[in-house]
Amino acid sequence: SPSVLPTVSNQSFWLSECALCQQAFSRPSSPFILSSDPAFQPDAVKFDAEGEAAVAFDLKSLPALLLMPLESQGTILGFLVFQHDQPRVWQPAELELVQLVSAQVSTAIIQAETLRQVQSLVEKRTAELRESLAVQAKLYDRTRHQLDQLRQLNQARDEFLSTVSHELRTPLTSMTLAIRMLRQMGLSAERSACYLDILEQQCAQETSLINDLLGLQELESNQIAMSPQEIDLKALIHDLTQLFQQKWSAKGLTLEVKLPRRSLRLLSDRNSLHRILFELLTNAGKYADPNSCVQLHVALKAESAKHQSATNQIIVTLRNVGQGIAPDELPLIFDKFKRSQVATQKAVQGTGLGLALVKSLVLHLNGDISASSHCTDDAHAFATCFTLTLPQTF
Repeated sequence: SPSVLPTVSNQSFWLSECALCQQAFSRPSSPFILSSDPAFQPDAVKFDAEGEAAVAFDLKSLPALLLMPLESQGTILGFLVFQHDQPRVWQPAELELVQLVSAQVSTAIIQAETLRQVQSLVEKRTAELRESLAVQAKLYDRTRHQLDQLRQLNQARDEFLSTVSHELRTPLTSMTLAIRMLRQMGLSAERSACYLDILEQQCAQETSLINDLLGLQELESNQIAMSPQEIDLKALIHDLTQLFQQKWSAKGLTLEVKLPRRSLRLLSDRNSLHRILFELLTNAGKYADPNSCVQLHVALKAESAKHQSATNQIIVTLRNVGQGIAPDELPLIFDKFKRSQVATQKAVQGTGLGLALVKSLVLHLNGDISASSHCTDDAHAFATCFTLTLPQTF
């Protein structure tokens, strides 16, 4: 009965560590038959340096050895190893069978390697294609977004030109008519004064529009100079309250002002702050329902002393009840030349520059402004609120 073969725990080795393998690789592509006694097989190779063979071969326990080369196009890929624990003669039929098997194994190895290379190439090309498609998709999305922005800009430009054209022509028409009337002979002093008032009013409106356009352009190009100074906010609001209570009397609007007891002083640009509050109050008066109340509340928010750059903030909220702002229009309310559908449908006077000017001025004062609009208990009325936040120090 055959003896029990020893177990080899590690069968990997370097070619340079095995003289037997080096000799097998150096021979022509033919079976490498090892025998300690060539008398058993004339074509066997005598190998005496057993110590220089890899441990995996264990030539003492398995003296009969057959290495059948695995080759492709003259290149040896490896060997099929057959061993026996007794000296023996490898029969021609056995050699033919082993050669056939080695040829099939060689073909399988080449096919497997070719398949691996093809799969690797396919994976590489697929990854490159996916990356290319992802880049193209991003470029497409970016281009589409840019086109949408261009369309919106073109639409805003067209709306602006239409609005400004109307706002410029209306005063000019009134002034032209007033001039023609003044040229008539025999006008009474009262009639002449009336036409002169029309001329003055329409000229002021024209000048205001041009100044708004120039001011907005200066703000956007950072050409406007700010002059920080200490401002008494309570006094400023008091002056504006008196002004707007007179302006709103014909519409029946009232202004409710709520201020904290402590003084409200801040370091800021007076002209810019006055213009911001003036525009917000003007806007509230335009869209508030007749005989309603506009609320102006001011609060002081103290920042935590933990922050090195902490500074107190003044929060001004202005609330009116009226038509309101549609949800899809809220994000655009501070855009240049953008007017709400309510303003367009009801022909509310204005160019759409007021809130854009407010936004730019607020940013130059290192502040922030937001708007909200929601339905009140009366289903036909909406409460619109503008919240202005300014630092006490510029």
